[in-house]
Amino acid sequence: MIQVVTTVQLKPGCLGDFLFALNETVPKVKAEQGCVSYEPLVDVDAGLPTQIGPRKNTITLVEAWETMDTLRAHLSAPHMESFREAAERYVQGITHQVLRPAT
Repeated sequence: MIQVVTTVQLKPGCLGDFLFALNETVPKVKAEQGCVSYEPLVDVDAGLPTQIGPRKNTITLVEAWETMDTLRAHLSAPHMESFREAAERYVQGITHQVLRPAT
């Protein structure tokens, strides 16, 4: 299994618009072959001394894919290309961590 942590830093004031576009896309992603999970998340202030944030203009996507090939297929899916075009005006920066089980 491949896991991905995607961090999307949004321009100030764009969270609602970005979430609208993202929430239209999430069901399509979850229906993709090989998608185990795909969850958009926002920070919660837990009061932990080691916690980063909370970051008010940040969305974190936690994803799990059966294989690297299914992840690659997801990235080139037509609905993802449409989403990126619709969301690019809201995004200030994006990073990905692609992970596998430590064995």
